[in-house]
Amino acid sequence: MQKIIYASWISIILLSACKEKEDIELSGSFSALTYNVAGLPDGISSSHPLLYSSLISPHLNAFDIVHLQEDFCYHDSIMLYNNHRQVAAALPCIGDGLTTLTNFAIRKFERVKWTNCTGADCLSLKGFSYTKIALAAGVTIDFYNIHCNAGSSQESIDARRKNIAQFLRYMLEKSTGEPIIVMGDFNHKYTRVGDSTRVMLDLGFSDPWLDLITQGVVPTMGNAPLQDCYPVNTSSTCEGVDKVFYRGTSDMQLSVVAYKYGDDNRFYYQGDDTQPLSDHSPLALVFEFNYKENRSF
Repeated sequence: MQKIIYASWISIILLSACKEKEDIELSGSFSALTYNVAGLPDGISSSHPLLYSSLISPHLNAFDIVHLQEDFCYHDSIMLYNNHRQVAAALPCIGDGLTTLTNFAIRKFERVKWTNCTGADCLSLKGFSYTKIALAAGVTIDFYNIHCNAGSSQESIDARRKNIAQFLRYMLEKSTGEPIIVMGDFNHKYTRVGDSTRVMLDLGFSDPWLDLITQGVVPTMGNAPLQDCYPVNTSSTCEGVDKVFYRGTSDMQLSVVAYKYGDDNRFYYQGDDTQPLSDHSPLALVFEFNYKENRSF
């Protein structure tokens, strides 16, 4: 199983700059986390957020960029020990539940609500957010935090496919030519017939779970879900609905050098690996980037 060292660190090295007409080369790494914190009202949530949200809070500081989903009714507790430089927070209880925490500068931020939903999903403003984050002056990545329609009924699957179509229309207009990282609760599985996860691969995105855990093998659609996830997720070989996709550019090369899904006792109640702090597992990664731009003219 791929191991990851959790640490709040940023490693950016200026390799060369200020050549004639200013060629710029920059490389480094950053840690990232996507985590559905199950912040529906206690008693409705599948977790126990009234108690667990404040326990989650200090562990988020170990990551340079954090995307949260279902940050609904306990946002103050989630933020209790926050040390991140900038926050794009969801509106408590009535918002989309999407919060971004980052040690870098946020240059742009937008929220988009789904136009299609089913059942209880229609009671919130679920959708996706767009954040342009600057790793350094003039060096940015477009990040998306996403939470798709849930459920396994045909109606739910149809709504989820429309969610992805809506997201792709926005992303292709907003971020064409930009490096992109998409993180969140997709509520998709490669094995579920009708889910459109594979479209991200068709668009040239990489899935670090496929790259680092399955050795490039995409699970067969229609097969049973991978059972490593139950009763609790203790292995990165589990395919969860929490996913990450990324795509670089000719100027910005991106790679994931460490990946961990679940199996971290900090995100369990008092270190007991039978009581997770959310009904989702944290998905943590370390990205490396290499940026090179020729600004000569």
